[in-house]
Amino acid sequence: MLKRLLHTAIVLDDFEKGIKRFKELGLHCKEVLEIKELGVKIAILPIGDTSLELIHFTDTEKGKDSIVWKQKSRLNHICFEVDSIEESIRDFEKNGAKMVEGYPKKGAHGLVAFFYPETTENILIEICQKERSL
Repeated sequence: MLKRLLHTAIVLDDFEKGIKRFKELGLHCKEVLEIKELGVKIAILPIGDTSLELIHFTDTEKGKDSIVWKQKSRLNHICFEVDSIEESIRDFEKNGAKMVEGYPKKGAHGLVAFFYPETTENILIEICQKERSL
């Protein structure tokens, strides 16, 4: 039985730039692990009861043996729940993220906004202010 989402992993070409970008968007890097035998560095960025793992291959020859390296499909997007969508949009834009035109608007779980991937380390990011139950 599944209990919860433990983490979402994202492979980055520029590890330090990726950590910096997510820090600017409100996350902090709890730790960086280097697994030399796999030729990989992993940054752990906790958020609520889950986390993002930012992965960078430091040795592409070792990395080519990894199932993570061989994965061809792409992550569609990641979504962060926020208390105030207006405040979060201001914070994201202040730190260089550009919101997709036509947002915010009603989405599947509440009021949502998306940010262009080219402004968020090539990751489509959604923020969501969930609807309150009456």
